[in-house]
Amino acid sequence: MLSNPYLAAILLYLLALVGVGVWKARSVHDSADFMVAGRNLHWFVLVGTLLATWIGNGSLFGGAGLGYRNGLAGMWSSAGAWLGIVLIWFIARRIRNFGQVTVPDIFEARYGTVAGILATLITVIAYLTIVSYQFRGGGRILSIVTEGQIPVETGIIITALFAVTYTVLAGMISVVYTDVVNGILMIGGIALALAFSVAAVGGVPEILAHAQDTGKTLPFGNWAMERSTVDSAAIIAISFFVPTLLLLMGDANMYQRIFSARTAGTARKAVFIWVFGVAFLEVAIYLLGLTGAVAAGQGLIPQLFTGGFADTPENLSENVIPTLAVELLPLWIGMLLVATMMAIVVSTADSFLLVPATNLTRDVYQRFIAPDAPERRVVFVSRILVLLLGLVAFLLVGRFPTILAAAFTAYLVYGAGITPALLAAFLWKRATKEGAIASIILGAAVTLTWTFVLPSFEGFAHWHPFAQEVTYPAVLASTGALVLVSLLTPPPPREAWAPFFRDSPSDQAEGVPG
Repeated sequence: MLSNPYLAAILLYLLALVGVGVWKARSVHDSADFMVAGRNLHWFVLVGTLLATWIGNGSLFGGAGLGYRNGLAGMWSSAGAWLGIVLIWFIARRIRNFGQVTVPDIFEARYGTVAGILATLITVIAYLTIVSYQFRGGGRILSIVTEGQIPVETGIIITALFAVTYTVLAGMISVVYTDVVNGILMIGGIALALAFSVAAVGGVPEILAHAQDTGKTLPFGNWAMERSTVDSAAIIAISFFVPTLLLLMGDANMYQRIFSARTAGTARKAVFIWVFGVAFLEVAIYLLGLTGAVAAGQGLIPQLFTGGFADTPENLSENVIPTLAVELLPLWIGMLLVATMMAIVVSTADSFLLVPATNLTRDVYQRFIAPDAPERRVVFVSRILVLLLGLVAFLLVGRFPTILAAAFTAYLVYGAGITPALLAAFLWKRATKEGAIASIILGAAVTLTWTFVLPSFEGFAHWHPFAQEVTYPAVLASTGALVLVSLLTPPPPREAWAPFFRDSPSDQAEGVPG
């Protein structure tokens, strides 16, 4: 097994990663180093770590599978992120100038302790779900490249061990710098794989002909096959667009990295460049999925989609990229691609693992258990929490039928529960703590109820499609509660909202407290 070149490429990458973690661990002197890299990141480091964090298994497996089934129409799932990055660019200065560590810090300062605790709870639930399907994706990669010699279950354990170990060693200070390398590896590996795959199937004309023959050039492609209960491609596609938009605009990883920037201008520049990197990589991944469908039709790789609905066990279209690496690409490009895939898995897993560990350390341990704990103990507690949360994420691995389903649920739990009140903190002075609390509770509760409870009730399948697709009731409930309850309760005092409207450090001198 060790003679397998694909496995060798992956192990070489993982061992190098742990080596960097051991080296960077010496640079961790206090909790600021572990949580926000000492607030000293240059714009190019920020771009690399933002890119490596956002592009994960949701893109690598879920997005590629959508490309296989829908062509570029699958981009409805990711385009929300691109719009979200553009919108965040306008408030990046305010975020950095506020200068906290976690998203619950924002909720605590703007809306009070209860809102901060609820934000921590929602973040832990959503982010551990995201970590769990990173582990699952790593297990799939190891199983495919070894032709089943490493079972998926064993691959999941291996991925989890490396990701957790790496995060424990040096926290954010190791994550962000290796993410720069990961970002370069992603762009190079995906671009080369796409170029060679397109050439192998006969070029762009063959891909266009396939797309036209299979309905993949339509605005909503074959989105109707993504759900067995809702017969509307447009409703389903837009229901994926919205959670991605909301997750991006509220993503705690992004806020934590913006807090890590040297200056507000550095943060804004990084966010501006980030959107182009994300758009390039995600379009390339969808095109790889579409090219894989052409290759399967030509018999160059196994047929991965048997028709019907996308979430049935026999439909393996989410495995298209590792299958292309092993079955179609030249050996050296295949090795680069599988190493790239593992970089995507680990870089996303460690980032989404670090966030809830940081939240629990800052917003529970330091706030309620040991407010005066010395820095060394705080870092130690952070590391223990990474270990424990990694174990919980591992136990969540089998909860969803596909990576896309897990991603969609996690995005919406967080997006509907957190993002409306989070954005309101920086954009709406009238938002109140009562409105924020109502928004968090209803957004998360509606998402979980529609996902796990209502589908089992007789008659649910006959509801209007807008009522069946959880995105619409969850987002309406969350934003509606925020607006209505805020307007029905007394407005917050100036000192509650003023620190969130600092577009430059000089605002403080002009009378805006900070």
